[in-house]
Amino acid sequence: METGTIYLNAGTNFTPVQIEQFLALNEESGRVKIKSIFGSLRSDTIPLISARPDFRLADTDLKTFEREVARAKAGGIEVEYAANALLTQSVEEFCAQEGEFLQQLRYLQSVGVDTLILANPLWMELVSQHTDLNIKVSTILAVNNPLAVRHYAQYRVRSICADIYVNRNIPLLRAMQREGEKYGIEIELLANEVCLYGDVPCSTQLRTNCYLHSSFGGNEKLLYDGWPFSRCQRARQENPICWLKIPYILPQHLSRYRERTGISRFKISGRTNTQEYLFTCLRQYMQERFSGNIQKLFMLPQNIQSDCSLDITAEKLEEAGYFLKWLEEGGCCDYQCYKCGHCERVYEEIQ
Repeated sequence: METGTIYLNAGTNFTPVQIEQFLALNEESGRVKIKSIFGSLRSDTIPLISARPDFRLADTDLKTFEREVARAKAGGIEVEYAANALLTQSVEEFCAQEGEFLQQLRYLQSVGVDTLILANPLWMELVSQHTDLNIKVSTILAVNNPLAVRHYAQYRVRSICADIYVNRNIPLLRAMQREGEKYGIEIELLANEVCLYGDVPCSTQLRTNCYLHSSFGGNEKLLYDGWPFSRCQRARQENPICWLKIPYILPQHLSRYRERTGISRFKISGRTNTQEYLFTCLRQYMQERFSGNIQKLFMLPQNIQSDCSLDITAEKLEEAGYFLKWLEEGGCCDYQCYKCGHCERVYEEIQ
């Protein structure tokens, strides 16, 4: 791929229609390419738990998985397997089943998987000691400083999907990228994650609990009034300014991020949502164009369609100079909202 290419990491359920579409998108795209895909199978198919409950994953069998992994790799697309549960059992229980864990790792390596996405450092130790698989640090671990990048180098980590709440802190991203270059670690940014609890980062609210509950099976029956997703969704409805503060990266800003930070890898979420949503979103990032309601960048968990009744559009935000604070003016967003007021000023202007 040519110099200056921007690379996407796309979610998948490893079905033929998806892999075929990814390859077709690469054929029609210019400088933005799908370099890798990530996903996981249900735990009764491959017993490596991810941060997604089984009921939100496609029921893809091993034969299909192996065939589509081979097809993706033949088309020049790397394959990442998400085993990114924070916790699945006690240390004693895991130790008793370590042999089964290593057997699954050997299987993934044998069928062509390149990378494991992990959020458990103990798993990182074992993967680095017993396999040739690359390791990616999941965004779940919220890596948000250069020292953390240095720390994970000990596990033979080859990439880190950064904490989403540093997406608009250009100086910090530049420093993390420089530190990664010292150790051969690529920094990746998650471009379209919706996590905000009302108008504050969800890292101090529900985010960790969301991942833990999902790893243990999620809430398919919507008990406790749909816990936990109903809580943050309700808070966003009550605080529409969140649609400014969510740390998304617009498709038309990818090249500026690469120029200002050196980072050229971007993760596009949506693997458990509809194929129509996923392909539309990917095409927008590959064409580096997005217009209309900001909420259309996202599909909320458990396939709940985002409410796009608010008139907060990319065009309005661009016209108000909203993104210039960190893209052009040397500033950043570090979520010190109590002393900044940038979002509040722009929100009032576009209403």
